[in-house]
Amino acid sequence: MTRSARLAMTVAAALTLGTSAAQAQSPTPAPATDGRYSAEFTAAATLGHTSASSFGGELDYRVKEQWVGTFEFGRMRNIANGDLQSRANVIANALQGSANATQKATYYDFGVRYRLAPRGMWHPYLAAGIGAATVTTNTSFQAGNEVTVSPGADLQGTVTKPLMVIGGGVTVPFLSRYFADGSYRYGRIFSRSGAIENDKGINTQRVQIGVGIRF
Repeated sequence: MTRSARLAMTVAAALTLGTSAAQAQSPTPAPATDGRYSAEFTAAATLGHTSASSFGGELDYRVKEQWVGTFEFGRMRNIANGDLQSRANVIANALQGSANATQKATYYDFGVRYRLAPRGMWHPYLAAGIGAATVTTNTSFQAGNEVTVSPGADLQGTVTKPLMVIGGGVTVPFLSRYFADGSYRYGRIFSRSGAIENDKGINTQRVQIGVGIRF
């Protein structure tokens, strides 16, 4: 297990600490000042084969006291995995040079949050969603000889793929209508072999913080 994966698991465990105990308690109604709608801005560190950053937002609507409908969107700056780099290295080795491959993803997903019983000022939740990610791949090659390379869609191009997201976090209210949100998100961007031959899925991880408002 990589250091990034261990870090992500540690953060996820910390964010959901006390979940089992919280579930055993009776549900607590939302406070009167807790509006049905909320919006927040998020910033995250992305973990995995490459580490970068991510920015996005979320719009929520509270359906019931514990259930919240969500719409999440954002952009991850680099989610390139080992499979992409291996594909690029095949060409780079033939050129007796090197390759630099990057992948950016613009994503959105519709989902739900399940709000667990509060523990003091901490309001833990679990989250899940499904949507899509538009993945843009760019690969540059450096070689001693001046050559022209025309890579395929697996190394150069844009493809939209299905996305699944699961995670959890904790919100902390302040100043009546505002809240801070710390969370972990695991995302699976599924392969599209119809668009890219022998395509592989991409695992993404986001450890993020957010600031929002309820209305």
